[in-house]
Parts: sequence; structure tokens; C-alpha cells
Amino acid sequence: MSPAMNYAHLADLYDTYVHTKRDIPFFSQEADNISGEALELMAGTGRVTLPLLKQGVRLTCVDLYPQMLAVLEAKASVQGLQVETHAMDVSELNLGKQFAFIFIPFNAFAEISSTSDQMKALIRIHQHLAPEGLFICTLHNPQVRLSRVDGQLRLWGNFPRHDQPGRLLLWGLENYHPESEQVEGVQIFELYDEQGVLETKRMSEIHFSILERDQFEQLTQKAGFKIAALYGDYDYSPFSEESSPFMIWKLYR
Repeated sequence: MSPAMNYAHLADLYDTYVHTKRDIPFFSQEADNISGEALELMAGTGRVTLPLLKQGVRLTCVDLYPQMLAVLEAKASVQGLQVETHAMDVSELNLGKQFAFIFIPFNAFAEISSTSDQMKALIRIHQHLAPEGLFICTLHNPQVRLSRVDGQLRLWGNFPRHDQPGRLLLWGLENYHPESEQVEGVQIFELYDEQGVLETKRMSEIHFSILERDQFEQLTQKAGFKIAALYGDYDYSPFSEESSPFMIWKLYR
């Protein structure tokens, strides 16, 4: 899989601008209902991982970027938590074992940009899921997500730096290409010191798929999954194409 978004040079900044805890109670509850080991794919720096480890979940984490996993491992070590990590492409997933619970948080599956790689990933996930095991995949709701894509450069956030005094300003620009069903754009990171003096800038490309409900459903069925539920948010509310922020798929082998 060719990486759609490169987090290798953002691992040290990621926890500064990604703070949401909206989905953690949902994954905590789902993990609590599972007897067996869990696998988190596209785990990043451990935003969801660490709360589940504290809960006692036996968790393995996979991410394409070892730089992101290094941050996860460091945070886990400071808190006295143990976690097994693998730097691996999800479409080439090969861990040699099956899991009772597999999940992809934070709409990250959409960052697998091609349909062929999405299919490969789903097949690999199905192979790693134990019989009757649960797979949860979170996605953007296309209609709601595309309402924020307007081709304009905007300030997305102004955050205190977590490593030293100062601020991180995050700017973003997104365009949608309907012929390829891809959103492309850029993120611009500006790091300022405590006096407001700009120290450095970084740029990262944005590239993710817009997966329609029917499209994803067909992919999962081809991979062998059974659809148990589709939620529109992490409070288990029903999915609405007009208003739900997410598509949260609950799938079984």
C-alpha cells in the first residue's frame, strides 16, 4: 500500500493537536464485552490504546509508521503498561494469530486510498479475526464530511505546545475529486515560541477516500464479514445519511 498520508514527520506533534476522547467510552465498552485478545490497527500514538491497556485489555497494536509506535511505546512505559507493537501495512497484515476483537479507530481506514488495497486489508483483517470475532471499522459519513470540504485555507486549531512553552497553529485546505472519490489537500503546522515568534513550519499532504455506505458494505461482504450494526455516532445512535458524523460499522466473521 502506498501511504496516503505520511505521519513519519508528525509523530512528535500528533498528541499536540489530536485530543479527542469522544470514542474512548465506546471502544472501552466494546472491549469489555470481549473475552480474548484485541488488535488495534492504525493505532497511531496510542490515543485509544492507553485507556484500554489501563482497563486490562490484552492489546496488540499495528501502525504503518514506527515513529508513531515509538511515541505510543514511550507513553506506555512511563505509565507502567506493556503493549506489543508491529510496524506493518494493514493490507499486508501478517501476525500469525487470530484475535477476538479487531478495530480501526478515528476513521483511519479511509487513509487506505485505493479500492484494491482496501479489499486486501479487509481480507487480511478477516483472516486475523477469530470465529465469531468482532471487527469495528469507523468511517466518515460522506455527506457530512464533504460539507466541510470547500477548497479554502482555514485555521483548524490553535494549541499549546506539549513539549515546551509556545503554540502550534494548524492550517488546512481540502478539495474533493468526485471522479476518484478522494479528498486531497494540505495541512500546515506552524510552531511558535512563547514570545509568538515563528520557529518552524511543516507541511503534510492530506489524502483520504470517501467511502459511501453501499460501497463499504459490498467490500466487507466480499471479504466474508457479516454486518451486525451501523451506528452514526459513538453513543450507538442509528446512522442517518443527513446528520450522523460517522459510520461506525460493527462486523462479525
